[in-house]
Amino acid sequence: MSNGIKCRCERCAVGGLMGPVVLITLGALFLVGKMGWRYDFGDLWPVLLIVIGIVKIVESMASTEGHTGS
Repeated sequence: MSNGIKCRCERCAVGGLMGPVVLITLGALFLVGKMGWRYDFGDLWPVLLIVIGIVKIVESMASTEGHTGS
């Protein structure tokens, strides 16, 4: 049962950055396309996977000290 306290451990904080980091990466890829560089999105989608992987690695290495919840 949750007591309404949000977890403030480093692992949960880094995990909470996944959505914003993915959106920023997508925006940057579309911006590069608008700057005159011609590319197909199919050529650059692996960049998105790399960014997600980096966030997951950082999340797994972050401390769980102070973690609340299960």
